Amino acid sequence: MASFDGPSFRMSDGSYVQTKAIDVDPSTDLSPYLSRIREDSIQNGKRAVIFDLYWDIENLDTSNDNKNAATKWHLSAVKLSTRKLCLLLKLPNPFQDNLKDLYRFFTSKFVTFVGVQIEEDLALLRGNHGIVMRSAMELGKFAAKARGTPVLEFLGTRDLAQRVLWYDMSRLDSIESRWDETGSNEHLEAAAIEGWLIFKVWDQLSQ
Repeated sequence: MASFDGPSFRMSDGSYVQTKAIDVDPSTDLSPYLSRIREDSIQNGKRAVIFDLYWDIENLDTSNDNKNAATKWHLSAVKLSTRKLCLLLKLPNPFQDNLKDLYRFFTSKFVTFVGVQIEEDLALLRGNHGIVMRSAMELGKFAAKARGTPVLEFLGTRDLAQRVLWYDMSRLDSIESRWDETGSNEHLEAAAIEGWLIFKVWDQLSQ
């Protein structure tokens, strides 16, 4: 079984999130880690996987006189979170065959992928990588409808979590305020906290 052997971070309710960060290369087998995420989402999270996508932009024509130069977006990193796990994948460019496991995971019918402000991400996945998620939930829209508060639809991750949960965000604020001075463990801690917060929003609103 895949080991989430990265740091374990204690959340504000006393629970722990176990992490794993992977620099993906051609020899990396992602399937055991994705299976762990799927299993935890089913056992502990109403089949929800919280996701965040990170993109690189490549200018295909760098000549100064070409105002119509095309740009290409490619997926550079993926964060997947559940109640107890946080998986951060740093992806290669160009993609390797082992990323087919990730593609299949995205199209799974067994889980719902939940994210904040995800419309552009979904369009980029479809347009640049041919991936269409079968079940994706824009949490801001869901929160706005559930709470009868339209402004929630337009908030980012941190603000949405604060408005719904009213949790103390000082720990996350501290990491983000020193971002360029902090190391990989603190960046992973911030990723784990954000994923856990959005999971808690989903869990509360879907009761």
